Order: sequence, then structure tokens, then C-alpha cells
Amino acid sequence: MKFHEKSLKNASECLKVLSHPLRLQILFLIKDKPMNVSSIEKLTGASQSNVSQHLAIMRYNGMVSQEKKGNEVYYAVSSERLKRLLEIIGDLLCERH
Repeated sequence: MKFHEKSLKNASECLKVLSHPLRLQILFLIKDKPMNVSSIEKLTGASQSNVSQHLAIMRYNGMVSQEKKGNEVYYAVSSERLKRLLEIIGDLLCERH
């Protein structure tokens, strides 16, 4: 199978974003249910600013969407394709341990 260089570069950038443990943890948390920063912060143990920085990176790369509800902003995985990829990653991790 032949891929264009631009497609390979895009895939590489996506994998770089996914390579950070906290980002993966956040994505797994918001895969099935949108969450706000405060909830993510409590579940990960990371600081509010750290969670926000990682969400911004994922938002910039199109992996996370946001929706404002009142004073809160809720974050969710932005595509079904990414949800499927996360399921595959989860399956692989479970097989190793």
C-alpha cells in the first residue's frame, strides 16, 4: 500500500499527540462521556492548568471537541474513528498486562 508523504506526516503528528500518558488517560476518560476540566482533574490527579494545556493540544489537533453548558465547558472525543482507535489501544494494553 502506498501513502502520500503528507498523509504519513499527519499520522505521525497524531501519534505524537497520543504518545503522552496523560493525554491518553484524558481521551479514555472522555471517550464515552463528555467531562469538564474539574472532573478530569479529579480523576487524573493532574493540575487544572496541566489538564487544560493537554486539552488545548488535543483540540488544536482535532481530537477533542468542546461544548459550553452554562459556566462549564465539556470536552469529548471528536470522532468515532478516534474512539475506535482508543478501543484498539485499550485492547492492546489489556493484552500486555
